[in-house]
Order: sequence, then C-alpha cells, then structure tokens
Amino acid sequence: MKKLFLLLVVALEIFTLQAQQFEVVKTQQIWVAGAHFHPQFMPNGQSLLVTSETFDGLGVIDLTTGKYKQLTTMQGAGYMPAVQNDGKTVVYRTSDFLTQKISLYAINTENLKSRQIGSMLDHVNRLNVVAGDIYYAQNGIVKRSQILPKNQIRRTAIQEANIYVTEEDLKVVLYKNGVRTVVDPLSTPYDDVNYCWSSLSPDKKRILFVGGNNAYTCNLDGSNLVELGKLHAPVWRDNNHVVGMDDEDDGHRFTKSDIIIMNANGSNRQQLTIPSNDIKMYPTVSKDGRKIAYHTTDGRIFLMTIKEK
Repeated sequence: MKKLFLLLVVALEIFTLQAQQFEVVKTQQIWVAGAHFHPQFMPNGQSLLVTSETFDGLGVIDLTTGKYKQLTTMQGAGYMPAVQNDGKTVVYRTSDFLTQKISLYAINTENLKSRQIGSMLDHVNRLNVVAGDIYYAQNGIVKRSQILPKNQIRRTAIQEANIYVTEEDLKVVLYKNGVRTVVDPLSTPYDDVNYCWSSLSPDKKRILFVGGNNAYTCNLDGSNLVELGKLHAPVWRDNNHVVGMDDEDDGHRFTKSDIIIMNANGSNRQQLTIPSNDIKMYPTVSKDGRKIAYHTTDGRIFLMTIKEK
C-alpha cells in the first residue's frame, strides 16, 4: 500500500510539472491614482487603455512612468475601444441617452484631438481598425469609415479587413469576403445557446467564444469544436494558447476569480495567479504574449510577466 501511495505521488508530481507550461516571472501592481478597470494593451505593450467599472471615460496608463492620461470622459467610451497599430489613434463609442444611437470618435493619443467618424448608428459591438480604416457591422453589412486624413498614405491590409467576427443577437457572426455567416455549433432544436466574448485567433483560422458557461474554440465554419471548460472573458495569447478568468459569484457579486492560461486544444489548464482575497478580472495579453494585465474588483491594475518553460 505504501509503495502504491508513493507511485501515485510521483505520478501526480509528473503530471503537475507537465501541466505547468508557463512560469510567472513577476506580478506587480501598477500604482496610479483612482480606480481603473478593463485594461487593454496598446500595440507597443508599454501602456494600457483603462476605463471606469461601467465603461465611462477612457484613459492611458504609461507602464514605464506610471503616469495616467485622460483621453475622454464620454459615456461608454471604454467599451471595446479599437487602437490603430501605431498606437496613435483610438476609436471609441458613445451612446445618446434619448435616441439610444451610437456615435464613433477617433482621438489622437498624443495631442488629444478627436473627431466624429460615425453617428446615429444602431448597436455596434466590435470595432476593428485596419491600417487607416475602422470596420464595424451594421444591419448585416460590415461598414468602413476612414480615420486617417485623406492626404496620409494608407495601405489597407485587405486580408485583415475581409475577415471579421462579432456577436449579433447573442450569436457569433463571421464576415468573410463580404459573406455573413452565423456560427452556432452548440444550439440544438431543443436548446438555443447564447454566445459572448468571441474573437479570432491571430492567424484568423479559429474562433474563441463562450457559449453557456464554458469557453470553446472552433474552425471558422463551426467545425472541430473544442471545449475549454469554464473560462470567462477569454482572449488569445497566440494561436495555441488562451487566457481567461475562472470566477465565482453568489448571484449578486463576485466572490472569487483567478487568471487561467491553457492550450487552445483544451489541454494543460494552468492557474497563473496565486489564490488570495483579490478578485482578478478580465485579463488582457500584450502582443508579444509576455505580459498579462488584469483589474481587481476594487479598481487596482496588476501586471504579470510570464515566460514559456
């Protein structure tokens, strides 16, 4: 019996070592005045877009200096903003209280000059910046608005602009080469499943989403469905790994949450954060995959540096 117990311990240790693909090099709090939520990495990985808990206003935290710059105070501006690759232009939205229509604005992060690029729009979910244009879905069609001055040379990456994923009426919708496809691999005649948190893999070949209470990946046509288990607000780290949060609540408030990384094929689930009283929410990953930022429920921002073993 003792020998069997030792064998089980050794097997468990081997499994644990195999599952730990990533090492957390450092976790640090970003000390900045006020409460900030929903961080999003800027393209250079050296700064974060942040907003309020209810997505009102939008600002930038410089991770090198710790300085905070307010971009706008508009209502709803922090909900899924889009950033141009050079980090100089951010596109955000605001909603008119009376008409419930959406307006889109582009703001220069250096001189804070902004201009309206769309108005009186119906519900707009995901925004996608490609070169000098912003793309968004309206009434089953992907529309484009120019965000750079006409006299500035723009080279639109056609392969990026022609593929786009969002949610419409709680369904995952893929737009590819102008063709709209509803991707609904979970629903049955007896169970109509709602979806959220959809995104394309960096190579644009797979879709990540949450359906019901679990996360999944699948091909663009919904085939090759892979269940990842409970993983909320998931994002791609690269084509092979996803990051999300494993949260719990009592029906009224969050009681626990930690940051998880795992393979996009459903294997090697690893908790990156140390269990504590902090409730870690809504991770975002830098473009190089080396940094993960998240907020706590009291509005503190943390930055985690990881490396693959």
